[in-house]
Amino acid sequence: MDTLVTTTGTLLNSAADVFDQVVSAASQFESTLSPAAMSVVKGFMGNDVLSAGFFLMIIGSSYTFFKDMIVGYYQEVQSWFYVSIVVQDGDQLYNWLSDWISERPLTKSIRHLSAKTVWPENDDDLDYFDDGEEERPKLVYAPGSGTHVLYHMGYKVSVSRDTPEQGTSNEDSQQTRILKKESITISTVGWDMSLLKMIVQDAMDKSYKKRAGKTTIYSTQPFDNYWSNAETRAPRAFHSVILAKGLKEELLSDITMFRKSARWYHDRGIPYRRGYLLHGPPGTGKTSFIVALAGHLRMNVCIVNLGISGFNDKQLNQLLNSAPRNSILLMEDVDAALVKRKAGKDQEGENNVTLSGILNSLDGITAQEGSVVFMTTNHIRKLAPALIRPGRCDRKLLFDYADEHQIRGMCLKFLLSRSASGQLTKDRLTKDDTLSDEVDPEEQARMDAYDAHVHEVAEQICQKITHKDSVTTAQLQAFFMLHRESPDTIVDAIPGFLKELAREREALSNKKRLRRQREDRMKARKEAEKKKEKEAKIAAGETMETNEDEDDEDEEASSECKSDSDYYEEAEAGSTSVFGAKTINGEAR
Repeated sequence: MDTLVTTTGTLLNSAADVFDQVVSAASQFESTLSPAAMSVVKGFMGNDVLSAGFFLMIIGSSYTFFKDMIVGYYQEVQSWFYVSIVVQDGDQLYNWLSDWISERPLTKSIRHLSAKTVWPENDDDLDYFDDGEEERPKLVYAPGSGTHVLYHMGYKVSVSRDTPEQGTSNEDSQQTRILKKESITISTVGWDMSLLKMIVQDAMDKSYKKRAGKTTIYSTQPFDNYWSNAETRAPRAFHSVILAKGLKEELLSDITMFRKSARWYHDRGIPYRRGYLLHGPPGTGKTSFIVALAGHLRMNVCIVNLGISGFNDKQLNQLLNSAPRNSILLMEDVDAALVKRKAGKDQEGENNVTLSGILNSLDGITAQEGSVVFMTTNHIRKLAPALIRPGRCDRKLLFDYADEHQIRGMCLKFLLSRSASGQLTKDRLTKDDTLSDEVDPEEQARMDAYDAHVHEVAEQICQKITHKDSVTTAQLQAFFMLHRESPDTIVDAIPGFLKELAREREALSNKKRLRRQREDRMKARKEAEKKKEKEAKIAAGETMETNEDEDDEDEEASSECKSDSDYYEEAEAGSTSVFGAKTINGEAR
């Protein structure tokens, strides 16, 4: 307590000394002026207090001017003796260099740190026997904003992190975020750039080594026009996604052929791009298939969220044309994004992505060559024909409710004692079992008998659950996971499972019906207000100009708001192709 009092007193005395020095400087500056000049200033200001403030303002301005001038000269002189490399946020190298810096030993001179949590990589460690202990993240520290000193191979390296200051308002912050990015500058004494180039190369090599065999998911943040590294994960096994028979193989063959045909496209003057539209009810595995496909082909995924607040056509075009190579561009729920834009067209700044902006980004003159674009939607009837024409969407495929092939495959996937890869699963092992390929003959016989029983159960399930029950693969997964330890009772649980789904669909149908009724009432009220306003203007002798464009938009919006039942009835009206996908007019949906 005494130390605190002493420190406070010292600070107050120091502040008083600084104030006395400022007053003294103002007095000295005042004494240098002639009496005539002083009388003019005092006469202009009106009193001594304002004149003293005037002199203090001059002193402060002079101090700032000379300080900036000295700093500028210092930086100019420093540039003659230092070499540096600047990397801005938004470039892949920024993340690589950030990771490299966080792995360097921290020196005692670093006083400001940034901390983040990193979950340990456990992709190769399946943790067959969970001991119940809570897994904790790892704390990683790195130099914070400012200039810091690190050592690499015995050489002194300066690292500067420049973070733009936040604006005083939300609008200022958005503009600052767009115009000025965070940056990292590495510099060292001398005129040789080889050390810095070695650091950059080392950062890139370590990043590639860390991401080898994994799938990197890129995303973007509001008001950003560049990709950020969201996460790197182990690739999902391609066989784990169960689609309609032949559909997965058809898509894999198509995209594999496309990736090998760059020269063929170029020689014939065809834009080297490929677009796919996956449509169907939610929960049918559209996104899961895309992620698994990317892992199987050793590609990355760039997720484009069209419904994000503040996103506009310019940012969309920049993102699509700056996507990392060897990536799949994923645009999820495009119908929801466009409907949101139409509903909120009067709310400026909420979402400025337009249909024409999407079309130009997909196949405009600046569209990226070699791009693979996947779009997903739950309501294909709500999409504009221009968006899904050939050239933008070369293939349209329906991901429908689970059929017999999918139901059987998912049952075996969750209940068999062996996984599809032939390795023992942890659910069928005891703590006395080993993970070696050698299995006790008696244990092998027991598992074979169990697997034969599971195949019988799968056939019974296929008789109880059919395509007409309108069950998605996501719902099947939840059901099988709940009963994966009780294959003997799973068949008896099916009636209750189907009844629960029927209740959920009925509740959802009632909710949609109430929403449509509310929308109809709002529409009728708006039409009545327009009619009343028109009659009032006619009564006043004014001419009423009709806005044909607005009427057309209202008609278009109402036509797009088709019910889900109508959509799925039309989808099921299509014939079944050789691959099990629905076709309409001969085109795979």
